[in-house]
Amino acid sequence: MSRPLLEVNHLNKTYGKQVVVKDVSFVVGEGQKIALIGRNGSGKTTLMNMLTGAEERDSGDFKIFDRTRVGVIRQHEVLPSDVSVATFLETRTGKPVWTIAKLASEFGLHTDHLEKTAAQLSGGYQMRVKIVAMLLEEPNLLLLDEPVNYLDLNTLLLLEHFLKSYKGSFILVAHDREFLENTCTTTFELERGELTTYDGTVENYLVFKEEQREYALRTNKKLAREIEHHQEFVDRFGAKATMASRAQSKSKHIAKLRKKIAGVHADLATTKIKIQCPLVPPGTAVYAEEVSVGYGEKVIVDKINFHINRGDKVVIAGENGQGKTTLLKTLAGLLEPLSGKLKWWHHADIGYYDQKVDATLIPNETVLNYLMRMAPHVSSGERILMMAGNFLFRDDDLEKPTSVLSGGERARLCLAGILLHEHSVLLLDEPTNHLDVETAEALAVALKQYAGTVIFVSHARTFVNALCDKVLEIRFGTLRNYPGPYEEYVADLAELMVLEAEHDTNSPSLSRRELGGGVERAEKRAKLKELQRAVERLEKLMKGLDRERSEILQFYFDNPTEYAPEKATRLGELDEEYKQKEDEWFKLQEQIEGLS
Repeated sequence: MSRPLLEVNHLNKTYGKQVVVKDVSFVVGEGQKIALIGRNGSGKTTLMNMLTGAEERDSGDFKIFDRTRVGVIRQHEVLPSDVSVATFLETRTGKPVWTIAKLASEFGLHTDHLEKTAAQLSGGYQMRVKIVAMLLEEPNLLLLDEPVNYLDLNTLLLLEHFLKSYKGSFILVAHDREFLENTCTTTFELERGELTTYDGTVENYLVFKEEQREYALRTNKKLAREIEHHQEFVDRFGAKATMASRAQSKSKHIAKLRKKIAGVHADLATTKIKIQCPLVPPGTAVYAEEVSVGYGEKVIVDKINFHINRGDKVVIAGENGQGKTTLLKTLAGLLEPLSGKLKWWHHADIGYYDQKVDATLIPNETVLNYLMRMAPHVSSGERILMMAGNFLFRDDDLEKPTSVLSGGERARLCLAGILLHEHSVLLLDEPTNHLDVETAEALAVALKQYAGTVIFVSHARTFVNALCDKVLEIRFGTLRNYPGPYEEYVADLAELMVLEAEHDTNSPSLSRRELGGGVERAEKRAKLKELQRAVERLEKLMKGLDRERSEILQFYFDNPTEYAPEKATRLGELDEEYKQKEDEWFKLQEQIEGLS
């Protein structure tokens, strides 16, 4: 067995009558990679705060061994703005510049980034600086509480790649199931304050948990039948002197059987989200022509061109600081476009969810009062209570002040407030931040079934994969339509980052500008592969259309006198669809030839 780095003994924490952490004990050994999972409000952050000293424990203790060096990402730390990033890292860690540059390059931080102050970097790159600062201190135990909430996809992939090969140990709280599955080999679950440990991945643990529950239910049923059978004998013959000894023996046996019955908790409440929507006829929801967005005279994203149909589910992808939120706010009408034409369908009714969920909350307001304030004036009390229940706010929860809610509870409450309205368009900025896995998955299902248009920003891959049917990427100050599904977009991005890292690792001291030739070749190679996949998808679709067309023509050949208007209409649609796909195919081939 590996040597222990952290030993936790009988930790307890309560808030008033609510038991958050109950008699929790565990040991973290060298090389252990632990996923800490649980519902919103289950105590994960409380446990992590107790381990880092940010929160007092009621009772119990924990031991950090002399060999242990703990690393924590300081999420809300403000980096100094008066010195360069390189100077900050050198002063903070005492490491030489070449060591800093080598590790920084693994996270896409090059000389031009290191020479700037933190204030000159985007939020995504500032988070990379914090990760590098933590790792330069050479920790062998990382305590990571929801780092994914603050990471763009690029940084998330870099962190995921690092954690896969990391030789030390970590406890990781995250609500992106794919991220946990790709990085963790051990699972801890907090439920009702109690900790369950499992030597395996999250997916395997959830399967095991369900199997154990089903086994316990079957065993309890069997024991209940046996108890009932013996109890009938006791009830029938217990009063007879000749059978008293046998009845007493069976009573003792019943007592033993009762002890064998496993305690099976009732299922925790599950979020049930239903999003109401007015009737949405087919047509264009919004289009943009040569639009520029930004603040004042500062253009952040330029030459934006897209066309989104009603009912489309569109993700806006790209690194932090590239303008995703700015574009979303412009679409919501909170910012005016700096130039170009942006036109919504005239009946579009837009609901906007801000990733800064605290913006609409009043500290001493109760959950119920918040929902009543956010609801349309015509909303009935029954509808408000139903929406509250859908997001797991019931009974005493309705009287909770919003100031005591966890991050996940606040996010659920704000979503409930928006969904009380019947919007035909939803613009969502990081809606899954702080949501547990179950709520995020329920939200994805509800949004997929929703008849309206959804345009959203999210880096939670499981959520995006389940929802989106179109990818718009902001990169290098402009926006492009990615010609494929999100899963392929992530794969292309990961491959591009690996190719860039290969160039960067060879010369970590060079700036991105000096590395430009290699990086450009890597980007061109990734772009070429992306276009080739798009051509393959189109060719497959065209074959399907051609096959269906041949079947209809064969029908007319076999039945020359039969009247079939539906088939005639479909034949016209197929010809039009095939022509559109053929035009797309020629455009893609031109782009491929240009890159080749």
